[in-house]
Amino acid sequence: MAVTLKDIAKRAGVSATTVSLVLNQGSNSRISEDTQNKILHIAKELGYHSSKAVPNSPLTVPPAIGLVFTDITNPFFTALAGVIEDVASRYGYNIILCNTQRNLKKEQEYLHVLIRRRIDGLIIAPVDVQESNVEDFIAQNIPVVFIDRFISSQRKRHAVLVDNVKGAFVATEHLLSLGHRRIGIINGRRNVSTGQDRLTGYIDALQTYAVSVDEDLVADGLFTVEEGQEATKILLDLSRPPTAIFCSGGVMTVGALLEMKDRGMTLPRDLSFISFDDEKWCTLIDPPLTVVAQPTNTIGAEAAQMVIQLIQGWGTEESQQIVLEPQLIIRESCAPYMEN
Repeated sequence: MAVTLKDIAKRAGVSATTVSLVLNQGSNSRISEDTQNKILHIAKELGYHSSKAVPNSPLTVPPAIGLVFTDITNPFFTALAGVIEDVASRYGYNIILCNTQRNLKKEQEYLHVLIRRRIDGLIIAPVDVQESNVEDFIAQNIPVVFIDRFISSQRKRHAVLVDNVKGAFVATEHLLSLGHRRIGIINGRRNVSTGQDRLTGYIDALQTYAVSVDEDLVADGLFTVEEGQEATKILLDLSRPPTAIFCSGGVMTVGALLEMKDRGMTLPRDLSFISFDDEKWCTLIDPPLTVVAQPTNTIGAEAAQMVIQLIQGWGTEESQQIVLEPQLIIRESCAPYMEN
């Protein structure tokens, strides 16, 4: 039996006229936003479909997955978006891509738009590890999958991640095995789980080799070219600069290389260097960079499949976290430590 406006009205505790205004005329300033969201949620839950092609009605648009990233200009997120879109399209889902530019307020605004749009699922790389703006989605049973990073309060939610601790550990360990002891790290912000985890891996490796942690050798960045260059400048200007650097982001690596070029430095003669992320250009420069590679295509595909399974009821309601292994690829930007 087809679902009627009266069925929805009864569940929502409002009149059929109110339901009709929301479903057949779109947003209505006379009806509270909470009531509108409630009606839309119940209508979708009951499988209601309007017999009219109503412009701006959430019930007449094709199914869609919201994709919220911190910086779509970052090649890592650009690649993820392409893979996710490819997988989603095979299942008939559109992608609504939102670029927060690492701005928490903008993230809140985009999530509000996606709630109103009544997306079917959400894949998000959150701006801040402490702040959570996804509770409305969870309260309305809209599947949420964290990608690349998570929020502290949502650690038990569905997520697809790379083992950032291990990635930083193997990079630092490689430099230690070459005899380096003053190893600098250009790290992401510590208010993001990726930054926290990569710093943890760096420290764990130092402690494994009984090397004390020197806070002067830890330079935080913001996963931008400019901050990568500034962090490198800070490290190289130390009275005792590092003999090796681990840069925990591919975009920051560009800034690091620019700073070294400005100083006339050559890898690995003047400095050993490892980057997190294996961009295509990493093999084109001289020397080719030693990197920690993330399985970007797998991360994107797994996240897309996970959210679609949750939307279609195939997935488990229990939290599922897929943690993928990074890979150290040794090229030519590192050399054994030598006394000056």
